[in-house]
Amino acid sequence: MRTTSSGSDRPPVAAAWTAQADVAVAAWRPPAGTGTEVSFGEGHVRLTDGDALWVVTDGAVDMFVMEVAEGGPWHYVSRFTPGAVIAAPPSGPAGVPVLRAVLGSRVLRVDAADVAGLLRADVGSGDTGESSGRLAALARGIDAGLDGLLGFVAEKSACGEQVLLTAGSRGELAEGEPGRSAEGLVWVEVLAGRLRVGTPDSGEWLSRGDMFVVTESSTVHGGPSASFTTCSTGDLLADGRLWERLAEVNERLLRMADRVIAAEGERAESRIRAVREMEDTLTDKADRVLQAVLQPAEHVSRSGPVHSEDATEAACRIVADELGIPVLPARGSAAGGKMGPIEAIAVRSRFRIRAVDLDVRWWRTNIGPFVGRRCDSGKPVAFVWRRGRYVAWDPVTGERSPVRDRTAAEFDDTGVLFYPPLPERPVGTGRLILFGLKGSGRDIRNLIAFTLVAVAVSTTVPISTGLILGTLVPYAETNLIVQVSALTLVAALASAVFAVLENLALLRVGGRFEANLQAAVWDRLLRLPAPFFRRYSTGELASAALGVKNIRTVLTNVSYVVLYSSVVAVVNFAVMFWFSVPLALLTGLYVLVGVVFFVVLGARQMKWQTQSLDLEHKLANRVYQRLRGLPKLRVAGAENRAFAAWANEFAQQKELQKRIGRYQNAAATFNAVYPLICVLLTFAVISGPARGTLSMTRFLSFNAALGIVLAAVIQVTNSLSSAFAVIPMFKRMKPLLAELPEASEAHTVPGELTGEIEVNRVTFRYDENSPPVLDNVSLSMRPGEFVAVVGPSGCGKSTLLRLLLGFEHPTSGNVLYDGQDLATLDSTAVRRQCGVVLQQTKPFAGTVFQAITGTLNYSHDDAWAAAELAGIAADIRAMPMGMHTLVSDSGTFSGGQRQRLAIAHALIRRPRILFFDEATSALDNETQRIVTESTQRLNATRVVIAHRLSTVLDADKVVVLAEGRVAECGPPSELLRDSTSLFHQLVRRQMHESEGAMA
Repeated sequence: MRTTSSGSDRPPVAAAWTAQADVAVAAWRPPAGTGTEVSFGEGHVRLTDGDALWVVTDGAVDMFVMEVAEGGPWHYVSRFTPGAVIAAPPSGPAGVPVLRAVLGSRVLRVDAADVAGLLRADVGSGDTGESSGRLAALARGIDAGLDGLLGFVAEKSACGEQVLLTAGSRGELAEGEPGRSAEGLVWVEVLAGRLRVGTPDSGEWLSRGDMFVVTESSTVHGGPSASFTTCSTGDLLADGRLWERLAEVNERLLRMADRVIAAEGERAESRIRAVREMEDTLTDKADRVLQAVLQPAEHVSRSGPVHSEDATEAACRIVADELGIPVLPARGSAAGGKMGPIEAIAVRSRFRIRAVDLDVRWWRTNIGPFVGRRCDSGKPVAFVWRRGRYVAWDPVTGERSPVRDRTAAEFDDTGVLFYPPLPERPVGTGRLILFGLKGSGRDIRNLIAFTLVAVAVSTTVPISTGLILGTLVPYAETNLIVQVSALTLVAALASAVFAVLENLALLRVGGRFEANLQAAVWDRLLRLPAPFFRRYSTGELASAALGVKNIRTVLTNVSYVVLYSSVVAVVNFAVMFWFSVPLALLTGLYVLVGVVFFVVLGARQMKWQTQSLDLEHKLANRVYQRLRGLPKLRVAGAENRAFAAWANEFAQQKELQKRIGRYQNAAATFNAVYPLICVLLTFAVISGPARGTLSMTRFLSFNAALGIVLAAVIQVTNSLSSAFAVIPMFKRMKPLLAELPEASEAHTVPGELTGEIEVNRVTFRYDENSPPVLDNVSLSMRPGEFVAVVGPSGCGKSTLLRLLLGFEHPTSGNVLYDGQDLATLDSTAVRRQCGVVLQQTKPFAGTVFQAITGTLNYSHDDAWAAAELAGIAADIRAMPMGMHTLVSDSGTFSGGQRQRLAIAHALIRRPRILFFDEATSALDNETQRIVTESTQRLNATRVVIAHRLSTVLDADKVVVLAEGRVAECGPPSELLRDSTSLFHQLVRRQMHESEGAMA
């Protein structure tokens, strides 16, 4: 609980200063003849005089904290520009502040007592206006000096709701509750209880009577029964308490700086130890790999205990190794949101996961390796498939035990499956097929083995046929006929059994192929850069991605038929050479003619097949677009025109299908007639030129083998003809597979962002030959700052937002987050730390709870808190189903409610950066106020693109774009004072339009 009250008993000079706070104040300079110029003889000067002030009058100076130890390192603190007034804190136990000159630096040293005397003279002069102006300038200079050192030691404002502190108020902070300045630097004095300032490692506790300072980017935390009062630097100057308090705060700041430096040293040592441990781990892994090659019998590379890795990470590595997925540690990835450890690892390593419920007797059904947990302890376990059952692999001890009926109850009935991604490079057809077959090596080997055995057994058919009809029947060898017939029947049954085994292996290969490839293709599609989606329609991409199922169906059927029939044809063709070489060569000619016919026919069919598939995708996309735009078609009365356009394209597709059907009819006719022609030609040759060369037995065996070969060849050619349909499908997928993902291993994970953004001389054009949409745009945003981007339509506002989000890349210049170039960062990791609401954003389908939380592990309390921030909680409570109300495309939710749901989804993760592109256009003024206050309490950097200019009057900075350039930039109050400014004209024009609409 907290209460605040504004103070009204401020000194006259302080009140005058407050009145002038919104007016531009010149930098403070000591009166002529006061102070001495500092000589930077060695390029720097130590601040060791606690009774002096250093005033930067020209150029700039950098402050460092230098460790007192001989040759100790320098730690950069801040840069000070003209007007900054730096008070010299006494030296701490480990460091002393140092100013280093920058080109053009000029610094004056002034005694604090002289400045105090000047202020007393100002107050006594009676000229309140002039003296208050000098007082305001000095106060701002002192604030700038304190802000530099404070930024080095203070705990940065975390994301989340915070108490906003303003000068001249009283308040309370609950234990652990953070508070920060609403604007500028604010002094906090403890009235009762305790307050914590600084980080948990370097901070200090303030007791009753102690004072400290906070800014928009630093916080103070409540302790037990904490109450306080606040004031400004001008207030302390006016009542004469500043110099004593300034020395107290500077001393505390330097003590905290010493602890910050010590903590940073410990973190550096920890990083060095971590690097050494990683190198040792890599060396050990290399040793085990070499040992596995040189001494396979002693290979124990992954069965030993795991000590250097987290248990969950180790379990993920075991499962990932089974699938060939490289795993990166999630530590320091700043994934954002409430991610579980497995999800954080998957995000960092760029692969997809899916939670599954395990059925009864799940350990006897192979669904792939997965990570599970023990019921009693919750410890992670890796499950891998071995010899017809799952094996539980403990990542800590390395123990492996098969899962049986009596042990299955020890494990939770949920698991997490991993989906391997496609390589982060262009993927061709061959690599795509090999990727889909990953993990199917054993089934493919079994398939080939079963096929060979089945074919070998099937060769008994022509041999036994010739033997029975050519030898045993003429000689009436009844017993032998029965025996050979029984042997042939056994061979046929054996062949049928092996055919069943072949089909089972083929089903497993096909299922795994589709599961691997379909997930990987969708994953690739989701990772592609935004410009890719401008080149292709939604229907085309959906058809290409879903084509995996059709490809799997065709390839599975074709591969089995081609494999089996080819082996049958080759084996029987070889048998024919044993009976008669000339006739076998004649059979080879038959096969060649049939193959040439089907290649020519298939090539012509593929031409029409490609056109038909292109038209089918185009037609599917048109239907999708027209269904989505059906209300607009009805409003425009254009249903008949839309139907006519669809009918024309549909008729074209049917005409192409007719042409394809003609080729298929020709192929069916050829298949029916050609074997008879080949048999008749063979009979003619045997009865003519080859008369007497074959006995009855050999002739009958050869004839049976000829029939088998011709049938097998026809099956192969038919299958290959149907496989031609796959080629256009692969062509449709080629752009999707050739495009590189937006983020790759070459991009750096940014770590946790503070909210500092800089746009540095950015020029952007959508096409090389088009004029620039943005031209040499530069602007900066401090952490926690509210920046509004306004301007007339077409000036580049939305394009600027796309650049900030990484959807587009600048033609020249760069976008920096915390000083890191966005082009070198993992842009998805950056966006994961941002809350984004675009103009056409729609909430997720599902329940209200799902629309707010998305896919992350948030509780109902988190969802309600986000709904409160977005001003939609009251609406949700009024719904009969509350958070379980379904969100659909129907008219259940108004435009304003949908917009607030999208805002709640953006706010639930308490992001450090918020991007709103006309995100509150459908909200009324009261809801707009709630959203504005909520986002202000989050202390996030807010970038708002607005057309309704009344929503940005509270912004810290307004950036006015015109014709792709920054026309104006500054606080809205200053821009509005200038009647010639573009912002002033835009506001005035919008006010006139509103008045006209009301009239």
